[in-house]
Amino acid sequence: MSTPDFVAAPSKALATFGRMTFVASLALGLAAGLALVPVSGNQFLAAVAIFSVLCAAGVCARLSARRSLLASEHIDELEQKLLKHEMEDRRSYQALVERSIGGFYRTTRDGRFLIANPALARILGYESPEQLIAEPNNVGRSLYVEPKRREEFHALMHTDRMARDFVSQIKRRDGSIIWIAENAQAVVDGDGRLLFYEGTVEDATARRNSEEAALRIMRETRDATRDAARSKSSFLAAMSHELKTPLNAVIGFSDVMRQELFGPVGNERYRSYVDDIHENGRRLLGKINDILDLTRLEGHLMDLEEQNLCMADMVAAAQHAVTEGKKTSAPIELDVPANLPLLRADAKRLRQILVHVLSNAVKFTASGGRIGVAAKIEADGRLAIIVSDTGIGMRPELVNQAMHPFRQLDGRLERNFEGLGLGLPLANALMGLHGGQFTIQSGLGDGTTVSLRFPANRVIRAGKISAA
Repeated sequence: MSTPDFVAAPSKALATFGRMTFVASLALGLAAGLALVPVSGNQFLAAVAIFSVLCAAGVCARLSARRSLLASEHIDELEQKLLKHEMEDRRSYQALVERSIGGFYRTTRDGRFLIANPALARILGYESPEQLIAEPNNVGRSLYVEPKRREEFHALMHTDRMARDFVSQIKRRDGSIIWIAENAQAVVDGDGRLLFYEGTVEDATARRNSEEAALRIMRETRDATRDAARSKSSFLAAMSHELKTPLNAVIGFSDVMRQELFGPVGNERYRSYVDDIHENGRRLLGKINDILDLTRLEGHLMDLEEQNLCMADMVAAAQHAVTEGKKTSAPIELDVPANLPLLRADAKRLRQILVHVLSNAVKFTASGGRIGVAAKIEADGRLAIIVSDTGIGMRPELVNQAMHPFRQLDGRLERNFEGLGLGLPLANALMGLHGGQFTIQSGLGDGTTVSLRFPANRVIRAGKISAA
């Protein structure tokens, strides 16, 4: 750092005057000596040389002394400035801590307060920081509702040197209980030895109460939803009995009449009516069963009856159920190897899945189109069943809507296709019950591909077949 001009100018002047005075004194002394003592020419030159050396040494000594004095004065000035800044920083930091709305503290490891600000005293119910520092002699025993929380705090400080959002219950001075959140760090010396803990404290009671209230509401809502689902299932089960009992009678008696077990029907028109009664009765029974199954799935009330199943047989049975007694617009082509590993699944529910997906493909594929069913073991060990068609398809943004029950993509009263919109949602839910994956890819006018993927742990490979 350079010396200010107002200091440097007088200093230089004094130094120059001092050097000139010193040299003049030496010169006069030398002249007087030479005048009194006779010397030869060589002796005179030697005396002059000695005089020059002495002058230079004297000047250097005085300059060095002067520089040392100036440097010492400059260092003292810097030290005074640094001390002043340090004192100002300390006062600013102390004022910041004192005015802070959050609690601030320093404690020893054994739980004695070294520093506390007014905000912390207010949070803990003390009249002043001095009272807080004086009264509790051990934070763990005096303040924490659960003293083991202090040990957990120590453990965090030992391993991480800090604690973030450390929430605990605290006893205030009046005995009331609050929640606090601490953010603290362990302060150590140069050798890594702990000096003290330093941190901030926030009253987290309101936040904690809000969280507990939200959790309570969530639990109550969950329980109410579960109770509602059970009530709905119980109601539908009772309604199912009331509907299915007479419906089974209609289906049974119409079947007897179709087969003419007790004699001929007579009029051919009556035979056609009986066939319609029987067919529509079966369709209605299927819809009722689908609604009940979907309700059981939503209420988590359905269990699987698992066995080892041959996929080729299951696909063939589903194809027969979809095409039995019906004239389909597009043929169903199967590509299911007979040597596929067995699948551990519920036969009734797997048949439901396949029938619903195939029925959807048949319904929306016009004459001249193609429907295909393929099955294979994928690289990750899952068993995949792919049902594809060249039907009317749907816009990709409607795929998610098709997965919700009772959603009709064609909402007009005069819509072209019948159904409640339960097939795909029910198949998806049954796949989820098996731990499988149900995906749809479709485009308007480009057909639809439905992929059913069963997890690898349901695939029974050779040497692992168990009895059904």
